Amino acid sequence: MITFGRKWLWSISLSLVLLFALLVYCVNAMLGFPASTTKASPSGDYVIENVRVGRIFMLGGMAYLRIIDSKDSAKVYRSPLYDTQSLDMRAYEDDNEVGITWIDFNKKNKVFTVSMPQWEESWLNVFISNTPYEVIPN
Repeated sequence: MITFGRKWLWSISLSLVLLFALLVYCVNAMLGFPASTTKASPSGDYVIENVRVGRIFMLGGMAYLRIIDSKDSAKVYRSPLYDTQSLDMRAYEDDNEVGITWIDFNKKNKVFTVSMPQWEESWLNVFISNTPYEVIPN
């Protein structure tokens, strides 16, 4: 016979497993969302995509930048989440960096630099961003 303490422990354990499964499902869904805006870098070597994730976890107005190497589409770099109110998709590129206004991607070191006004860290960046990033406060 199961005692009250064991029932409670079983219920908590099951709830945690279900919560974890929901988190995994939601993160996988966010990583697979289609781009809302797509731009080619000026050289054509990279595809720059803005991917909105507002449909999950009530993240209205949040997105991440997905940069895809045109020569090797398996090389996909994702930025941390940012507020789309500051979004400006004007693409630029030089010998070292490719990006949009406020977000740079260092091509050699594979690091994002975020200099967006009032940018805030999100706990979901651990799951979304697969690339190191640094933040330059404004």
